[in-house]
Amino acid sequence: MKIRIVSVGNKVETWLHNGIKNYEKKLPSYVNIEWIEIKPEKKFSSIEKKKKVEAIRIKNSIKESLYVCLDEHGKIFSSIDFSSKLGKWIQNFPSITFVIGGADGLDADLLKGSLENISLSKMTLPHQSVKLIFIEQLFRAFSILNNHPYHRE
Repeated sequence: MKIRIVSVGNKVETWLHNGIKNYEKKLPSYVNIEWIEIKPEKKFSSIEKKKKVEAIRIKNSIKESLYVCLDEHGKIFSSIDFSSKLGKWIQNFPSITFVIGGADGLDADLLKGSLENISLSKMTLPHQSVKLIFIEQLFRAFSILNNHPYHRE
């Protein structure tokens, strides 16, 4: 199973990078994670134009792949519900791409074209921290799918 995570933003701080790598190592061996970093737009006349330019960069990197957007206005899942959804995607698609927007979010057209829009929390999260939180949730989802005792409920 190939999972691509496309993220708009700058390089993460060392402590976040170490946390992300820690969860990647714990994922099952059949899961291949590929990170694609998109540079945020620096020159823009409006936030909407910035998001449009970033959306073009995102689309160029995901091409025709099915993708899921992480967005603060997306659907909120429990960890068990997310693992169930992930399990269905694994059964139906050879790969899946998750998109993490920049500090100003994602373009509306990009959100409309996604397979699903998911929110990790009703709270506002620091953009770079979303990477760590999301990789942990991927690990948790695979733990649930494999009946591993990591997830407790």
